[in-house]
Amino acid sequence: MEKEKKYTGEVELTFANPKRTGMIVLSDYTDERGKPRALKDAFGNPRVIKYTSHKTLNLNNENDVLEYEHLIDHPIYVKGPSPLIILVNKQEIAETSIDKKELTLDALIIAKELRGEKLADFARLVGINTTNVLESIIKSQMYNIAEENPRQFLDTWNDPNRVFKQLAFKGKTNGIFTVERTGAWKYRDVTMGMNIDEVLQWFKANDDLIPSIKKEINSLK
Repeated sequence: MEKEKKYTGEVELTFANPKRTGMIVLSDYTDERGKPRALKDAFGNPRVIKYTSHKTLNLNNENDVLEYEHLIDHPIYVKGPSPLIILVNKQEIAETSIDKKELTLDALIIAKELRGEKLADFARLVGINTTNVLESIIKSQMYNIAEENPRQFLDTWNDPNRVFKQLAFKGKTNGIFTVERTGAWKYRDVTMGMNIDEVLQWFKANDDLIPSIKKEINSLK
């Protein structure tokens, strides 16, 4: 069975300060944990590599992979407080950029479909004030959050307890639930919990009350 490739693509190697760096010699070293690291080629032969300028490592080449793996853990050249070498993995950067764009697109699609009460309900969960605020302003802020932190946006949207959390914050906004200085959430004279997680548990334990609570909350919107 063919061995699965750990790396693909190319890595650009440059000097952090090319004007002040003449040549860098890569050979054996002791890593941060005190473990000896020998630089060898694909046949197990000792190697010494000299860098005088920019270099591109092809991660489809076994020798270049071994060189890259030796470099990325170097305690002075790469991982030191003032690294001499900068490594840029083009594929990793591209994939990270694609992931961020796709997450952002997913978040923006959700944000686009939210309107009215659904928009306000979710807005409260991501920290947007909805009291006496125009829907267009809420929507704009929602788009900003979707673009700036799409992963957090999507995690909040996909939270299995989102419906309960929305109910809690909507009830708090409408005055059905109160939060005391101690942090305790109360429904009338009943203490629901000392934090949002305990409130969620209270909802689940008293699910027979949910319909009447929803009706009470919605009557005040």
